[in-house]
Amino acid sequence: MNKFKKTPVALMWMAVFSPAFAQGNVQTVNVTAEKTTAEKYQFPNTVESTKAEKIAETVNIVDTPDALKYMPSLMVRKRDSADFGGATLATRIWGVSYSAKSIVMVDGMPISNQLYNDNNYGPPKWFVVSPEEIDHIDVMYGPFSAAYSGNAMGAVVDITTKRPTQSFEGSLGLTSATQSFSQFKTHETYNTVQAAALLGARSEDMSWRLAFNHQDAHTQPRAFGTGTTNIAADQSFPYTKKDGTNGGYYLGATTLLHGVSDNINAKLKIDLNRDAQLSLSSGVFLGNTDSTSQSYMANGFCSTGSGPCTTLASGVYGYKQEHWVNGVGLKSSTRGAWDYEVNLSNFRYQNDVQRTAAYLNNDGSVVNNLTGKPGSVRDMSGTNWSNFDAKAIYRPVQAPAHQFSFGYHQDNTRLKSLTNNVLDWQNSNDGAMTALAQGTNETKAVWVQDAYKASQQVQYTLGGRYESWNSYNGGVFASATPALNQATVSVNHFSPKFSTLIGLDDGAVVNVSLANALRFPTVGELYNVTTCTTGCAGNQTFPYSPNPALIKPENVNSFEVTYSKRIEHANFRASLFAEDVNDALISQYGNVNPDQPNGLYSYWMNVKKVRSRGLELSADVHKFLFDKLDVFSAVTVVDSVIAENDGVTSAGKSVVGNKTPGVSPLRIKFVATYRPDEKLSIALGGSYQKQFYSSIENNDVNPNTYQGFSGYTVFDIKARYKFDKNLTASAGIDNLTNQKYFLYHPFPQRTFVAHLKYNF
Repeated sequence: MNKFKKTPVALMWMAVFSPAFAQGNVQTVNVTAEKTTAEKYQFPNTVESTKAEKIAETVNIVDTPDALKYMPSLMVRKRDSADFGGATLATRIWGVSYSAKSIVMVDGMPISNQLYNDNNYGPPKWFVVSPEEIDHIDVMYGPFSAAYSGNAMGAVVDITTKRPTQSFEGSLGLTSATQSFSQFKTHETYNTVQAAALLGARSEDMSWRLAFNHQDAHTQPRAFGTGTTNIAADQSFPYTKKDGTNGGYYLGATTLLHGVSDNINAKLKIDLNRDAQLSLSSGVFLGNTDSTSQSYMANGFCSTGSGPCTTLASGVYGYKQEHWVNGVGLKSSTRGAWDYEVNLSNFRYQNDVQRTAAYLNNDGSVVNNLTGKPGSVRDMSGTNWSNFDAKAIYRPVQAPAHQFSFGYHQDNTRLKSLTNNVLDWQNSNDGAMTALAQGTNETKAVWVQDAYKASQQVQYTLGGRYESWNSYNGGVFASATPALNQATVSVNHFSPKFSTLIGLDDGAVVNVSLANALRFPTVGELYNVTTCTTGCAGNQTFPYSPNPALIKPENVNSFEVTYSKRIEHANFRASLFAEDVNDALISQYGNVNPDQPNGLYSYWMNVKKVRSRGLELSADVHKFLFDKLDVFSAVTVVDSVIAENDGVTSAGKSVVGNKTPGVSPLRIKFVATYRPDEKLSIALGGSYQKQFYSSIENNDVNPNTYQGFSGYTVFDIKARYKFDKNLTASAGIDNLTNQKYFLYHPFPQRTFVAHLKYNF
């Protein structure tokens, strides 16, 4: 690992002393655009794409997840500008709590987090690519390609970055975002500033790129402290829970963040010969987040007395992160009988420590060295995962109607999460261990696919994927309960794929796809410490580590039929899709602790069957009504229910027939772009999402509240002006109508975004 960590420095020196950099005059290198991954391997998936220029015109982009704002069916839950690790991706069917049900890749390297399936620790590592590096993004829907694991059941997001075209080039960017937030007793303005630089060069047989990004963000509160005691609470802010029951009062705002992050990404590409290319990449993310709380109580931070107290302490913490990614790739582009591609990558949490207060003084200041437990330290340092992929294409001269592709995949994920109670929570690491979760997952897979062009209008794609999955060295520990070690778990599975592509006489295309896939549990789903929800006395934590009979991989059967057509300046698409998931992994309730026979614990468990049916419509119209206006729109309708559940109950009631938690039944997106001339563009976009149920019992009768999940209608506007070929400025407003809504957390209100970029 130490050798890999030197890679960015080595790349910088190579860049400085490379012949391309040393040339005094700027020369342009001719570049031939490569086919996308879907095109090259003739994957049968429905694909939606967007390019860097369209993103720059339509999105008030601060971070890379913003680039997906107007992609059909997708939604990235980015809570604020300091959401360095929490921007999880929702797809057609599966919502923001299911991060493992999609795959995100950058230049063939997966950046998906392989640790968890949630919206807290499981989102992709977006830092690997900055907005300035993006060339285009392709989204492939569903698990219809044999090249990808069952995690593709939602979508595969394939981000392709720019390769320098000149002997030396670069850009400097400055972004500012200002939000005026008003909720309950919190009325404040929060600012984010981001500076970015992109440098690169290309000679005849080599190119390099360096991306630097620094962000300083202040955010609205992510959480609120609540309590039933009304003696000291401001009674003008009563709290009604999402299930309609009385939650008492809002006692204060917590998790107000000041997040400072720096990341550097470096990439070197060497053309070994006319057809083969070697690429090396390395990146580091450095995050430093401080969280504070704001009291609404009349007596300060303690309801009575002078403290110390615990009321709002959980929202006061410090979080330091140092995450590394390193990758190497080798590929050919002969477009002859054979082509190949090999990728190896590793993510490592070199340092990942969160220090949380247990007590605060009445004035809000922190407490250390108090008898008892003044704080806790959660340490995930050393956690890491690796991916290896090798694939090839064979185009036989003797059978030109066939294109065979095949490959091998292997991944290894190691989780280490340790929590200690400490006397000095700001500085100490040593103390009584309160929770431990650890385990290793490994997958090996081979796949093959044949794209057979039966005629000029008909193509069949037949494929299969065989996987061997193992989980071992697992165990959990909670409080004073003895550690529970998990036996090795192994599963083997073959997933068939089939697709038919038919070109109609009027130019339209119909694609019918069928696929089976297996989505293996993450280490976080297998090894976790569950907490009692109701009916418990005394110690409420329990080290629940399921065995193979209780936690099974998700078995996915997917179907899609798509009709698409281009008419002059417009592209239209309609997709009917269906998905049946056997043994779907959903967080629910059960009796797992023999010492608490009446206790219901929340944990990941298989639901016997989830059935989903849906329709997705999209239209991309250039020169809509008149030449200077483009309009894109997309509608997604989904009906997803729990079809079977083997008698598992939620609070004593059957959940069969309930809606699947986290799945919005209706999403609508549009963006209209007006270009009065070559320099100016004005875009108006909108996103609508209907409220969904957040838990398996479907009891969200009051969704627009803290910890609830409400629907929303949000409009954004952006104006962009090119002064010349080098200088571009933009200004816009997100959440133009200042809608106040919750997705568990309160989401950003009206935000003004300005951006200035200089290219050279």
